[in-house]
Amino acid sequence: MSGTRIASLRDNLIDSIGNFLYEEGFIKDEITKSGILEVINLISDYHEEGNALFPEVLITNNLDFFKTIPNKEIVIKEANLEIAEFKSAIKLCAPLASNGWIIFIEARDQKIKYGIASAEISETSPSIYNQTVGDLKIDSINGSTIAYIRNIGQKTVELSGLKNRLIVSLSLNIPREFKHNEVKVLSEIITSGIDEKFRINVKTLFEKVIDDALKTGHGNLIGVVEDKDESIETLKRTIISNGGIYLQSPIDFEFLVKEAELNKSNESSVNLKAHASLLKAMINHDGITIITDKGRVLGYHILIGDFLRPTDKIDGGSRSKAFKSMENCGSFKFCFYKSQDGNTKIWERK
Repeated sequence: MSGTRIASLRDNLIDSIGNFLYEEGFIKDEITKSGILEVINLISDYHEEGNALFPEVLITNNLDFFKTIPNKEIVIKEANLEIAEFKSAIKLCAPLASNGWIIFIEARDQKIKYGIASAEISETSPSIYNQTVGDLKIDSINGSTIAYIRNIGQKTVELSGLKNRLIVSLSLNIPREFKHNEVKVLSEIITSGIDEKFRINVKTLFEKVIDDALKTGHGNLIGVVEDKDESIETLKRTIISNGGIYLQSPIDFEFLVKEAELNKSNESSVNLKAHASLLKAMINHDGITIITDKGRVLGYHILIGDFLRPTDKIDGGSRSKAFKSMENCGSFKFCFYKSQDGNTKIWERK
C-alpha cells in the first residue's frame, strides 16, 4: 500500500504570508506569521450568533504611527505574544468592529496589544484603510510596518501593506482577477459632476457607504446616469420601474455634504448620516439603485426589462442578465455589478 500524502492550503498560505511580511519589513517572527494566518482564516467567513461579520484588522509592530491619524482607540487586552491571542483578538473585538471601527493588533517585543480604533470624525472622514494602505498612504510611517487585513469576497481576503498587496483565496474555485478598486472607480464617476471644492468629501462618503453595503449585501446593481433632465427622462421612459421606486425628490448628497461641512451643526451631521444609512439599504435592495453623476439618488429596486442581444454571452443568473441589459439599454454611462459570491464587474460607456 502506498503512503498517505496530505495536500494542504495552509502550507502554501503560510509561505506566502511569510514572504509578504519579509517584503514589508516585519522582523522574522513565526508567531506573528502564524497569527496572521489565523486572522485571515477567521475573517474569511466570520459569524457570531448566526450573523455574518466583516471586521477589518490592522496589524503593526508599532502603534506610534497612529499619532499621525486623528483617531479614537480602546485597548481591550495586553498579553504575551502567542498565536492564541490573535484568535482572541478577533473573538473579543469582531462584534465591536463596525461603523468605522477596526481591530488593531500590535505585536512588539514578544508582547501583544489589541483593541479597536476609529478615525471617523464625520461621515466624510477618510477610513483608516485609506490613510494607512489606501489612496492616502505615505511611503513610510515612522519606521512602522503594517499588515491590513479585510474580507473582500466569499472566502477571499486582502492583505495589504505599504509596498505590497496579497489576495488570499481560501476556496478551491479559480479566484477572480483583482485589477483595480471597482468601488473607487464607481465613486469617482458618481461624483464627477460635483463642485470640485466638495468632490473629495462626497466621493469619500460614497466609497464608504457602497463598500459597507457590499459587505452585507447578497448581490448589487448600481447604474450611473448623466445629471441632465433629458438623460433622466430618457432613462425613465426606457426603464419602467416595474415595482421599483423613482423618488419624487432625489436624495442630493452634494447638498447634504455641503450642509454638514459648512454648518458644522449636529442637525446637518445627523441628517447626512441618516441619508447615508438609507442609501446603504437601497443598494442592498433587489434591483438597480440609480444615481446621477452629481451624486443624486434617483431611485432604487428598479427592475430592468430584457435588452439582451442574440450574441450576448451571460455567465450567471438573473442579476448577470440585468447587468448586460443595463449595458445594452443606452441609458447609463456607468454600470456596477456584484454577485452573491463576491464577483464584481464594471462597465463604462465609451
